[in-house]
Amino acid sequence: MSLAEFSLKGKKALVIGARRNMGKGFALGLAEAGADVAVTDLNTESGQLNAVSEEIKAMGRESLCIKTDISSQKDVKSMVDQVMLEFGGIDILMNVAVMYHMKSVVDLDEESWEKLSNVNLKGYWLTIQEVASIMKKQGSGSIINLTSRGGLKAHADKAMGNYAIVKSGIAMMTRQYARYLGPHNIRVNAIAPSLVEWEEFPGQENLDNKKSNIQEKKKELTEQEKFEAWSTGPENIPLGRVATFNEMANAAVFLASDASSYVNGTILNVDGGYMA
Repeated sequence: MSLAEFSLKGKKALVIGARRNMGKGFALGLAEAGADVAVTDLNTESGQLNAVSEEIKAMGRESLCIKTDISSQKDVKSMVDQVMLEFGGIDILMNVAVMYHMKSVVDLDEESWEKLSNVNLKGYWLTIQEVASIMKKQGSGSIINLTSRGGLKAHADKAMGNYAIVKSGIAMMTRQYARYLGPHNIRVNAIAPSLVEWEEFPGQENLDNKKSNIQEKKKELTEQEKFEAWSTGPENIPLGRVATFNEMANAAVFLASDASSYVNGTILNVDGGYMA
């Protein structure tokens, strides 16, 4: 084994949904490992995505900041064209974009279902389709999708049922593309987290405080509060805590690097033992 196999020096990466939280963590982790990283998101007005790009440049890497609606084939093609013009290739594609909806799957209306599936499922398919043709010409590539524990096990929280359905689709999409693209030396894998810190609540202490504050409320909890209480409760995780952005990024660097050269079609549970 050589530590050099974990290096991404000279690699060109594209991270979808990199404005904040896990997406930002993945983008910075790939850059720290040596990759030049293009970051995209639908929201660029807040300045957060540009700040991520500038942080990558401060590491001495090249970076692009691109506004993209991944549910639009036209937008996806334009995004990939920009990356190719500036980088000349794409070695790593990381799909992280996600959309939530706080209605249970049985209460979801058609418009909401379309929004969820367009971003969480169709968007991943469009980006893979566009980038795969480039990687096939290169004869190499690593595609990493973000699924979830909810995509591997029926979710106990009713409001997360729709999320679990699309995340299970991403898990199967990963496996199917691994079979289709493997012969072209393109590996397709996915990461399945359980609970991960948020920028607003970094670290276990803040997460625990937040949960306690919600539980102390005397009124009936709203669906949003129920979600927040669930998302900050690590009792069912053997390690007893949420994951950090760095821990998630470490998994991405592994899957993007030559250290995982024989890993293909795998759903990597980075979940503190939840699925054990």
